[in-house]
Amino acid sequence: MTDSANIKGQLQACRSKEETFKALVALSKTLPRLSTEEKIEENKIKGCESAVWLIMEENNGTRHFKADSDAKLMRGVLVAILSLVEGKTQTDIQQMDLKAELAELNLSSYLTSSRTNGVLAILDKINKA
Repeated sequence: MTDSANIKGQLQACRSKEETFKALVALSKTLPRLSTEEKIEENKIKGCESAVWLIMEENNGTRHFKADSDAKLMRGVLVAILSLVEGKTQTDIQQMDLKAELAELNLSSYLTSSRTNGVLAILDKINKA
């Protein structure tokens, strides 16, 4: 997975909604797809406009995430979100202001109110995991 500084740079460099869209679609291609077995109700995020699945595994105190969505744009957003939290400890994640971090990524034009609710549900699940 691409590191958060690189993703942040890519998204902040976008000067238009179209550029941001293209960047998110490009990022979406870097997210490994989940298997059918992983796309179960237990892993599904409630409150998302599109279907989104999130899996968290802990290894030696660090968190590792896998996610998928049936929407390309949301997959790009997931790459951005996961780049912020991948490989961190639960304490590190809980001390982060994930909403503020995401606000710096220039995604607001894409986060309609229903998408924002979905993103907040994803952040909530990451914080509680």
